[in-house]
Amino acid sequence: MSALQAFALNLPHSIERERLVRELRGRRDPMLVLDTCQRLEIFAGPENDLTGLPVTDQWTQAVAFERLARIAAGLESRILGELEVLGQVRAAYKAFRGPADTGVPQIDRVFQEALSLARKARRKSGIDRGMISLSGLAAREILRRVRPGDPLAVIGTGSLASAVARHLSKPGDSTVRVCGRCPENAMNLALQVGGFGSGLDDLKPLLRDVAGVVSATAAPHPVIYPHHLEESRSPLPIVDLGVPADCSADVHQSDAIEYIGLEVIESRARGNADKRRLCAEQAAEIVRRGAQAWSLSHG
Repeated sequence: MSALQAFALNLPHSIERERLVRELRGRRDPMLVLDTCQRLEIFAGPENDLTGLPVTDQWTQAVAFERLARIAAGLESRILGELEVLGQVRAAYKAFRGPADTGVPQIDRVFQEALSLARKARRKSGIDRGMISLSGLAAREILRRVRPGDPLAVIGTGSLASAVARHLSKPGDSTVRVCGRCPENAMNLALQVGGFGSGLDDLKPLLRDVAGVVSATAAPHPVIYPHHLEESRSPLPIVDLGVPADCSADVHQSDAIEYIGLEVIESRARGNADKRRLCAEQAAEIVRRGAQAWSLSHG
């Protein structure tokens, strides 16, 4: 059995979404759950029961295989060839395998083949050549505005926020504070980067005296308001990677804030847009042909 199905889910509310992702990843019938800022999609075999889930789109067999490869190759991203999404797919695959490598062997091989095709498309097309990840660019924007040793904050605990925290901690001079909806997740990430963490209920004290902030949550509404920043330094640079924005309109417009939105970071990452589009066309063709060959070999 090598059949593969893909499902897109519509569940924008962050609390319900987090709960569903945990539930899906903990089920006995393993499935790859891809939870990013732009999508919540499931890749599974025909034995998986998805009754009752808010499915908006569905793809089967070769189309599902091609879709997973396209996502991992950065062809479905806002920035063509972005690096972050490949790590997100790898993390989702690792979660599918579980700590004891308990994934379904046949579907496991399908995932490996899709990821291999995505890497081939990236390598041969050069779609991500010279590209710096969103997390790296966001960290760079903050680090060039602060002094060594200044305390910094990351809002969010997902894959993008985690990558930002690691970039910020690399120089080793600044303490990185982490805040998230789940305090346990925030503390776990903070331990990884040598900082400390808390839940969103403690956002104001966590931001006390910070010199720079990067926010990257999946919240459907703003999580940072002016009163949270009353004891932060001024002017305070904030890089907002949230979709929708994590900062309220009052924060955007405050004279005490140097606001750097996602569109600014994306413009830094795009580089030579015309050349990248040509590379994307080549990568898409590699994925398309690879998916056709996979389909023929798997009946």
